[in-house]
Amino acid sequence: MSDAQVGLDLPYGAGTLPLSIPRSNLLTVMRPPDVATVADPASEVERALSSPVGTAPLGALLHTNQRILIIIDDKTRATPQSVILPLLVRHIRAKVPDADITFLIANGTHVPMSPEEIAERVGGDLARQYRFVNHDCTKVEDLVDLGTTPNGTPIQINRLATEADLVLAVGGVVPHPLAGWGGGAKIIQPGICSRETTAATHDLETISAVSHFGRLSNPMRLEIEEIVKKVPLHFMVNVIFDSGGQLVGVVAGDPIASHHAAVDLARSVWEVPVTALADIVVVSSHPADWDFWQAMKGLYAAELVVKRGGDILIVTPCPESYTLSQEHVETQARLRGMPAKQVLKEARCMGITDGAGVNVTTFMARIKELAFVQVFSPGITDYDMGILGFERATSVEDGLRRAFERQGDKARVTVITHGGDILPVWPG
Repeated sequence: MSDAQVGLDLPYGAGTLPLSIPRSNLLTVMRPPDVATVADPASEVERALSSPVGTAPLGALLHTNQRILIIIDDKTRATPQSVILPLLVRHIRAKVPDADITFLIANGTHVPMSPEEIAERVGGDLARQYRFVNHDCTKVEDLVDLGTTPNGTPIQINRLATEADLVLAVGGVVPHPLAGWGGGAKIIQPGICSRETTAATHDLETISAVSHFGRLSNPMRLEIEEIVKKVPLHFMVNVIFDSGGQLVGVVAGDPIASHHAAVDLARSVWEVPVTALADIVVVSSHPADWDFWQAMKGLYAAELVVKRGGDILIVTPCPESYTLSQEHVETQARLRGMPAKQVLKEARCMGITDGAGVNVTTFMARIKELAFVQVFSPGITDYDMGILGFERATSVEDGLRRAFERQGDKARVTVITHGGDILPVWPG
């Protein structure tokens, strides 16, 4: 390998890790492009609320004595809620000073947020003044059955959404490996649905043979949009932000139409062109750093740019280890080592109903069939690493050394700085 080195700072949690790649081996560094950000967030939010897509302005939907529910995404998302929510509440209060406002956190199948985490996410003032409720997908008494989709998916949602007079939602729009893009209807499914509803939509993704990263027309996204048609979500606020969390734009209105318009804007933030496959891909999971359940988004990005038989080194802190969901851990432990094409069939034979866990296990098997995967993550226990079935790298340097040993001195390396959000895009 050449002695000339290129030094990089790889995002890692709240800081960075140094990374050095021989210049002759470096193929490309994939990082989010520089985009213009909003100078005046208050004006941008007001514009979006007053000029929505596919529905009346928010002001026209507000009335006295309303019970208003605002659904927000949880701590695993980078949406700048502490910026958006105070402006949204101010807009509501200007029209209806006595509005009864409750916030519902769309945890999906994730663990609940603590009061301290809620305050950090939304701002201390808002957290003290309003009621925040964690959605629990397993709490049957808190769920309401709204029938099924044409495809047969049960629609079971948090009853707060059916008891409110007006339901609003605020979510971030970034690429998503399963639903194509985050935001929009995804705030409802899996955000505030039962585990059964979530299992059904993930089954649709599991039976697909290809990645739907960045594709809106895919089985899961289309089913999610069928679900939201039967849910009382009256107004959606889609937030587009850059890799530093700065506001790029807001598109509000009808949950489906506004989301599709927001994706058009978000593409300029997160899509990065690809021209060649790499022998080795080094990817930071940033900002999907909480646990490996989120961090694996970096593997979906790497999957699109690595050669078959290549090496992937994912770098992620994972302070909450693999996942705090014991059900997901047990699912993957029972299905460990199976070929991707066999996972779903075996899961059904075993009576496993954890659709999200089965989907993730299928992907893990698929990525291991494509490439060698190493993980540098002090947060992942040896037990969980064994369930994942990946190699542990004791350092970034250790992982690179082993990758070069496998791929050869002339191996070409691609670095992905924000693997949790970047969407590699091939021309054509």
